[in-house]
Parts: sequence; C-alpha cells; structure tokens
Amino acid sequence: MTQEREIQLHSQRLLRVLGEMREDVAKLDAEFFERLGQLRVKMVSKLDGIEHQQRARVTQLTKKLDRLDQILGQLDNAADGFIVSTKKQLDRQEKRFLKERDDLLKSIPNSVPPEEKVGLEKAKTLAIFDAILFAIDNWSTDGQTSSDVILACQSVLFPVVYERVMKGNSDYYIEEVPVVAPEIVKRGRELVKYIRDNSSTALVDLATWEQHACVVQQWWTNDALPLIYGARDPDWDDDSTLSLGAMEEWRDMPASRALHFPLIFDGMELVERFRDEIRETTGLPDFTRSTLTTRLDP
Repeated sequence: MTQEREIQLHSQRLLRVLGEMREDVAKLDAEFFERLGQLRVKMVSKLDGIEHQQRARVTQLTKKLDRLDQILGQLDNAADGFIVSTKKQLDRQEKRFLKERDDLLKSIPNSVPPEEKVGLEKAKTLAIFDAILFAIDNWSTDGQTSSDVILACQSVLFPVVYERVMKGNSDYYIEEVPVVAPEIVKRGRELVKYIRDNSSTALVDLATWEQHACVVQQWWTNDALPLIYGARDPDWDDDSTLSLGAMEEWRDMPASRALHFPLIFDGMELVERFRDEIRETTGLPDFTRSTLTTRLDP
C-alpha cells in the first residue's frame, strides 16, 4: 500500500472520529440544556410556590391587623361610653348626696353647736365693722390713708361695740353688711377730709387728738351707730372711750393685745377662724369692691 493510500485512510478515520465526537458533544449539550431547563422550571415553580405562600401569609396578616383595628376601635368606643356613663352616674349620685345632706341639715335645726354659732355671729359683726373702718381708712383717690382717724374710731368702737359683742350682747350682732354701710363710709370719708382740711398734724399728736378725736367719737355714737342699729343706746353716754396712749399701745404692741385688750384680741381670733364663712354669708367681698369706686378727691 502506498503512502498516499495510508494517508487517505488515516484522514477518513480521523474525520469519522471527529464526527462521532461532534455527535457526542451535541448529545451532551442537548442533555445539559434539557436538565438545565428542567432545573429552571423546578426552581421557578418552587419560587412561585414560596411567593404564593408569602402572599397568602401577608393577606392573612393584613386581615388580622384589620380585625385588630376594628377591635381597638370598638374598645375605644366602649371606653368612651363607659367614662361618659360613669361620669353621669357619679354626677347623679353627687347631686343626690348633696340634696340628702341639705335635707338632713334642714331637719336638724341645731346641727351647728351653739357655741360655734355664737362665735360665728360675733365674728361676722366684728368683720363688718372692720370692713367699714378699712373703707374709711382708704378714703382718697390719690391713695392717702387715715390710720390716725381709724385709731380715733376704734377708741370708741372697742368699748361701745366690740366688747359688748364679745360679752355676748346679741342686740349688737350683725348678720350681713347693713344697707346703710355705704352711706356710713361716705360720711366717714367726709369726716376724714374735714379733719385733713382743718388740721396741720395727724391725730396721733396729743393736742390734735384732744381737739378732733371727740368729733370722731361723737360722730359714731350720734350718727353712724344709730344708722346701723336703728336707734341710739343711752348707755353709750356712760361708756369711756380709750385714750391716745391706749390706742397707740394697741397699734404698736401686738404682743400685749392678749393681755391688755383680751376681748378685742379674742374677737380678732374669731374673725380669723371664721374667715371663709364670713366671706360667704355677709356680703363683704361685694361691699369692699364697691367702696373702691366711691373714694373722695383730696
């Protein structure tokens, strides 16, 4: 066999082998892509299943959340209704209790201890006189006061009214601000202005006191007190007014009041003790406010 023939045979074998190899590679590629496609299908199917499960869970969770929102709304409405209902019930109970209390108090005439009632009556009287004196003291629109004149007022009121009240003389008790109180304040302020116009020194000067204190004292016993009590008490002529020295001790030495002015001191304690009751029952707050608008021009 010639060399040329052998080369041809080898070439044919080589081509056949190459062809078989191409066929095998083609088969391998086909199987690989087929398996790859199957795997892709499986993966897509599995992912779709997972996504479907997640969507189902999200849907269920959303439904549960919506239900919870509804329940919370119902609870809020129920709580609001309970609060409103309870408040109305408590208000009704409170009104019923207050009515029962008032009815009970009305059915017990002596529900306030006698000594407390008397103490309150005394405190009201002294507080009303104190308020009248306070209004007279603040007599001027420019802020001037008249503490010296008030000392002269107290020098007659302490023995004539305050001590009688504290000794239990019920004829001197005053339950509420008298109707004539504004007129008394007006006249008292005019008296202060008169003294200011006719005296160069205050009443705490002994000579001025001796000249003008008697005018103030007589004004109370002859004008102001008869207006308050409806008549003049002849016993006032026998009462001794307090001296300037005594009134200065009252003003300047509070620590000695309990010893030297025991009845007046006890009266002050009663006024402080029953302060709230006095404000609620005597009309003093309105009276005090009204006197601020009627002060005199100096």
